[in-house]
Amino acid sequence: MNRYLAESQKNFKQIQSHRRDFHKYAEIGFNEKRTAEKIADYLSSLGLDVTTGIAKTGVVGLLKCKKGGKTIALRADIDALPMEEKNNVSYASVNKGAAHMCGHDGHTAMLMETARLLSNDKEQLRGMAKFIFQPCEDMIPSGAEPMIREGVLENPAVDAMLAVHLSTSDELGTLRVKKEYSSISSAGFKLMLKGKGTHVSQPHRGIDPINMAGQIITASQPLMLKSTEPGKTFIFAFGTIHGGTSDNIIPDEVSLSGSIRTVTPEDLDKAIKDFERIVKGVVLSAQGDYILDIELQNPSIYNDPGMVEHLKSSAEKVIDRKKIHEFTKIMPGSDDAAYFLQKVPGAYWILGARNEEKGFTIPAHNSCFDFDEDALPIGAAIHAQAAADFMTG
Repeated sequence: MNRYLAESQKNFKQIQSHRRDFHKYAEIGFNEKRTAEKIADYLSSLGLDVTTGIAKTGVVGLLKCKKGGKTIALRADIDALPMEEKNNVSYASVNKGAAHMCGHDGHTAMLMETARLLSNDKEQLRGMAKFIFQPCEDMIPSGAEPMIREGVLENPAVDAMLAVHLSTSDELGTLRVKKEYSSISSAGFKLMLKGKGTHVSQPHRGIDPINMAGQIITASQPLMLKSTEPGKTFIFAFGTIHGGTSDNIIPDEVSLSGSIRTVTPEDLDKAIKDFERIVKGVVLSAQGDYILDIELQNPSIYNDPGMVEHLKSSAEKVIDRKKIHEFTKIMPGSDDAAYFLQKVPGAYWILGARNEEKGFTIPAHNSCFDFDEDALPIGAAIHAQAAADFMTG
């Protein structure tokens, strides 16, 4: 058995204790004060140089080896979701309106264990390892960009980076990764359509924003699909529509909101322009007006091909090669780890934590989400092995 995996499995109770503590006392983005304090105390106990208060509640631990060399960063997101948990477990969240329904508690516990494994090897390793515990991944604006602005990738400069996400869609202990673009670029939009209110019996005296909304909803999907190159991933959807107060009143305004998602930032920019052109055309023909607000969200994750190969090679030392999968499909979700991987070459990968026999099958962002904790030592060991190989390579 791989040495890092053996050591991590031997320390399973502590990893589990960390994970369950974070889960029980869940904290949402930029409010992870207790979580950050626990992380900082533990990293300090390992002898790492610890910096706190980065992007409000972010924590960084720096492992310095005696011999000079390259610097690798490993990142975990530490925030919970703003929702209620429905699991009947001893470690269920006690904080109202906050629950770890996305596995970030597991990511945090894994990275703390990776820090322990590598700190035990600092006499044999070269260079430095930077352990980045990032706040607020699951809300916009998120924590990656402010951490970068505050210099988390500098002093020392980071040469490469790794990040992992647990998944109950993938079998326990499997690794899934994709080269190059592996997730979507997303934008949320809010559209206010302005008309002129009147009684429904006198439509000629008004400008109907409900009619405008209907035309935009009907026209936008097929027209935007027609302008998208075949084979490219494109998601466009309306999420809300609000307008009117009575069945005999044409209202002044109707508001809509929704999401646009593509693979590359360039495709997203084109889709936004296509949507605004459609909106403008409908509104002008109706003699109305509009306000369109676009909120750019996370860009696409770009996995450096060389770092993907490095990760796979190191993972083969920890788990069976048959459990390592390189996939070709784009993940429809997003993660602000993308901002880090725009700056340094790296790899973002998926760790399987599904176990049907134990009932761990519910997807993330569900109030009953949970995962098989047996995945945690595996993830920690893979990151430790990949980091060690990079530092000594």
